[in-house]
Amino acid sequence: MTVRVAIVTTLLVSAFSIEVLFKPAHTLRPVFLLAAVSYGMVLLYAVLDRWLRGTRSFIFTQLVGDALVITLFVHITGGLDSPMSFLYLLPISVASMVLYRNGALIMAAVCYGAYTALILFGAARALIGTGNAGAFEREPGRVLYFLVAHLVAMVAVALLSSYLSERLRLQGRELVERRGAVARLQALNENIIESINSGLITTSLNGRINFINRGGTEILGLPPSQILERDIESVMQLNEGFLHEIRRRLLAKTRFRFENWFGTLDSRRIYLGLAVSNLYDKIGRSLGYIIIFQDLTEIHALEHEVRLKERMAALGGMAAGMAHELRNPMAAISGAVQYLKGEIKAEGETLELMDIILRESQRLDQTIRDFLTFTRPGAFAAKPTDVVRLLQDNIKLLRKSKQFREAHSIVANYAAPRMICDVDANRVKQIFWNLATNALKAMPEGGTLSVDVVWVAAETRVQFSFTDNGVGMNEEQQGLYFQPFNSSFREGTGLGAAIVYRLVEEHRGNIHLESNVGRGTVVRIDLPRHQARQDHRAAAPTVRWAFGGEVR
Repeated sequence: MTVRVAIVTTLLVSAFSIEVLFKPAHTLRPVFLLAAVSYGMVLLYAVLDRWLRGTRSFIFTQLVGDALVITLFVHITGGLDSPMSFLYLLPISVASMVLYRNGALIMAAVCYGAYTALILFGAARALIGTGNAGAFEREPGRVLYFLVAHLVAMVAVALLSSYLSERLRLQGRELVERRGAVARLQALNENIIESINSGLITTSLNGRINFINRGGTEILGLPPSQILERDIESVMQLNEGFLHEIRRRLLAKTRFRFENWFGTLDSRRIYLGLAVSNLYDKIGRSLGYIIIFQDLTEIHALEHEVRLKERMAALGGMAAGMAHELRNPMAAISGAVQYLKGEIKAEGETLELMDIILRESQRLDQTIRDFLTFTRPGAFAAKPTDVVRLLQDNIKLLRKSKQFREAHSIVANYAAPRMICDVDANRVKQIFWNLATNALKAMPEGGTLSVDVVWVAAETRVQFSFTDNGVGMNEEQQGLYFQPFNSSFREGTGLGAAIVYRLVEEHRGNIHLESNVGRGTVVRIDLPRHQARQDHRAAAPTVRWAFGGEVR
């Protein structure tokens, strides 16, 4: 309807210009009247559009109306001699675009019928003498020629335009289907890439990152804006020769994989497993690199824990038999030396040697006792216990022990005056005693031991914290802290921390170790508030080490 108004307006302006400028012999008022009729038909169509929009009958109504208007316009402009008969091709072409082949052929028949009726009407008027019969009398074959030519033109336009419309419709439908398939495939591809937990990075040949998925940003702990368009070496804190090493390795094989500790821009260290391969286009040209990586920090810690547990199991089995083989002979040796010491009234070097024998026998007996505690701690008997009262009693005993010196102080903080938990009191006492004495030994020049007891995890677990400001430990010492026979103190047996690990294991607890050389050590143990009564054998506790504030 909009195009129709534009065409009619153009013809109206042209006719008015001709009327004013050239003053033709014949008036153009019929053209103005026809334009007014066309405007009226458009207004009628606009009203009917509310109820008939999109229907075939409404389309045919408008196209037939256009054919009638064109017929009147051809009649006004000369009938058979009118140069405007080509306008019939417009409604035929429109019909082919919106109604396709059948609609185009029907519209061609309507237009040809209207044109034929117009020509026959002029011939009839000429025969009865009311019209100009000159053209029909002089060239009767010319009438037949125009009729045949218009028939061929209208049918040809209907067939060709409808063929093109059909092809365009099929191609448009195929294009829509292909677009839908591509969109679905693209969405599936994006969903797969964004849903995997592993990190995926693509880089250019010079190592500049041009894509990273959501899993990669979560592992690195940075938003995409701080990663994209940056060098892979700076983002992952790699050595400057990393890209050169990648190129060298990929020349030998299609991809390579390695694991290592990596630093991040937010000052964390994570243990990553990386697989690097080339990125090619369709013709096999290298575009850059694909880096797939996974956060193996927790797995690395679990592997360390499994190795520790396997070693403890092996040593535990050996300890049970070793204790029986050593304890009885050592008791006999110690008793014999004590008897001889009293009988022979030893003096000087002899007395000193006997004292060394007795002292070393006692130390070896303590080692055997620790072995037995580590391998066979006895039946686990958890019952409701006030852990505050339990630790207060142990602190009193600790202040009277030989490890406690005048330069030492103990500060205790409790979340509540009474904290009732299901624990084995004897085991908790031993945990406290081993960790507290280790803390005092780590402060040979004196210092403060802080013992804190708080609720965690919505009061479903209780946490014990032992904090000292002693010598601290380096990364290697922390990795060996819970292993048997590993002691940093000359008088230690190296079983205290291993026993703590075993006792926390029985309580289904977790251990967290954080230490810095020269800045002290923090050991946190959290235990369930309520123990499962039906099974006292628990899985291995989670052990976490922290190096310089970084948790592993």
